[in-house]
Order: sequence, then C-alpha cells, then structure tokens
Amino acid sequence: MSNSAKIAILVVFFSVLCAVGCASIWALSSGQEAGPVTVSGQKVDPSPVGASETRRAAEPVPPAVEGGTAARIRAAGVLRVAMDTGEPPWTGTPPMYSKDASGKDSGFDMELAQVLASALGVGKVEIVHGRYSELPALLTDPAGKVDVLISGYSPAAEAGVSWSDSYLDYGLCLVVPTKSKVKSTKDLFGEAVGIFDDEAAAEAVNGLVKGYTELVRLEDGYWDQLLSGRFAGFIYDYPYAVAEISRFYAQNPHRKGAFRIAQYNLTDSSYAVGLRSADADLLPLVNTAIQLWRAEASYADAVKRWLSSGLPADAPKESGQKTVKVASGDTLSRIAARELGSAEKWTAIWAVNRDRFPNPHLIEVGDVVVLP
Repeated sequence: MSNSAKIAILVVFFSVLCAVGCASIWALSSGQEAGPVTVSGQKVDPSPVGASETRRAAEPVPPAVEGGTAARIRAAGVLRVAMDTGEPPWTGTPPMYSKDASGKDSGFDMELAQVLASALGVGKVEIVHGRYSELPALLTDPAGKVDVLISGYSPAAEAGVSWSDSYLDYGLCLVVPTKSKVKSTKDLFGEAVGIFDDEAAAEAVNGLVKGYTELVRLEDGYWDQLLSGRFAGFIYDYPYAVAEISRFYAQNPHRKGAFRIAQYNLTDSSYAVGLRSADADLLPLVNTAIQLWRAEASYADAVKRWLSSGLPADAPKESGQKTVKVASGDTLSRIAARELGSAEKWTAIWAVNRDRFPNPHLIEVGDVVVLP
C-alpha cells in the first residue's frame, strides 16, 4: 500500500473518531441521555414520580465547554445567585424565597439554586440581593457580581440576558371571597376586577375578562378590599397569591377561610433562570439540570412543600362528566393508568382539570378529579 493511501486512511479514521467524540459530548451536555427527559424547550412529564417514591439526587452534569463558565464557577467554589429577597432585604418573597425557623435561606427558588450548584460541582450558594426590577442589570453588571438570576422571573426581552427552560409552570388565578357566587371569569361581567399593579397582568385580564366595569390596580391592601366588596374578584400569580393568603390568615386568624380560588391557570406562564448571553456555554448545563430535577420525586416534593394552597378547588365542571376521588398515593399518571388504561394519558386528565388545580403535582387525598 502506498504512503499516500495510508495517509488517506488515517485522515478518514481520525475524522470519524472526532465526529463520534463531538457527538457524544454534545449529547451529554444537552441531556440526550436523560431517559424520558426531552430536548431543550419541551416540558418534562411531571406526574409519573410520586412524592413517596424513591428519590434520586441531582447528578452533576459536565459543562458544555471545558474551561468555560462552569469551570470558572467550580474554581470559585460558589454559585452566586441574583435574587429579590424582599423589601427590606431578607424579609422574604414567599414561596420563592424565605428564611426558615433557624434563619437559613429557603424557598422554592433556593431549592433550585442548590440543584444547580450540585450540577456544577460546587457546595455553596451565595444569594446577592437586588430589587426585582433591578436583577437583570445586576446579572449583566460588568463587575461580574453574580452568575445566574433566579427570582420567579418569567422570560422577557432583557438586553444581554438569555433564559433557561421553564423550572416552574404557573398561571394567573382568580381569588374570590368564600361566600361569593363567582365561579369563573364569566361571572365577572358587569363587575369591578382587582389586580396587582402590573402592565402584564392588566393586558392578560383584558383578554380574560369580558365586560368588567373597572380594573382596580393595587400594590397592597388588596385582600382587605376584596373582602370589603371593592371588587368581585382578584386576579394574581398563583405562587404568590397562595403565600400571601396564608400570611393574611396568620395575621388575621379570625378571617381564616375567607377566600377560595375559583379558577387556576387562567394563563400559561413559566419561571426561568436568567444567564448572561455571553455565558452561552452554561445554558445546556442549566437546562439539563432543570430537566433532571423535574423528572425526580424531589421536584414533586418541592412543589407540594412550597406551593400547596390548602384552598378548595372549586372550578365548575360540566354536567355528566365522570369524576374520581383522589386516593392515598395517587398521581395523575396512576389515575390515568387505572381509569383510562394508560399512564401516558395523564396529560388528557390534566387538560380538563387545569382550572381546578394549580399544578399536576398538587392533587390531594379527597380531591375530585374530572376525567376526559
């Protein structure tokens, strides 16, 4: 065989070897080998893993590019997170951030921060406080004060900021007095409606509620005004609504049980992790860590621990629809397997129960689930 032929064979061999190696690294960093976890941008099946099933710790995920952002964070030994911890600072923004009885940082966003730190191979999370509206600027500050932004942020156009896949899906909910006859947004026709003073909320309500007489925009005092009859219903982000109602009950024990949530998931929204656009190499790692967590029992536990409302699911159902009562150990997938013959049909059950429950994980023993 001539030398030129040998050289040609070697070139082909090393080309194939390089292609295979690069494909393997790409698959690992993008989560291709994560079993049932889908590709970036697709939601993970949230119901097959019950809170009582075996947990699996978050697995470290190799960085997309060695020597990049992930390596820098590992070298520092700490993940620095931009977060609104309340005003004044550290007073809490439940359920996403709060202090526990011992003064330790806690909350749903803190659990996510710890998952990401574990995936990066660091054992410490450092919270850097900032006002909610100032967090994107804190993230992109040239001084490099933080690594990521985690603070109940829905993806929005922000200069220099890229967003991860969703780590929590949520929607606006309709809160009414327990004794109110309002059962859905249709019953708000001809009534005043209250919202948190936010342009995005105002825009959403304009599409959700037909024929309201007044849109009352408030930053505080809305629970008292709802009970006084100032407006017929208050429309608010579910995660914050449930935490604030719990706090209202704690401060006003004589009013406990004064509210119910008439409808959940009036909108389809999500919270995501913010990263500097310049740190693009970190995005696949963050997405994979989120997807792995969402597939674990610990994620369902976190949703139940921080987002359970204790408020009745009172959305109306159509006459003649078959229902089942949730038994101990039930998840939507288990109900689907038992009632519809396939665990994968849990999505069909969720589709007809979105306005009755805030999240697929938040069904409790005794709740009534409508079947498709």
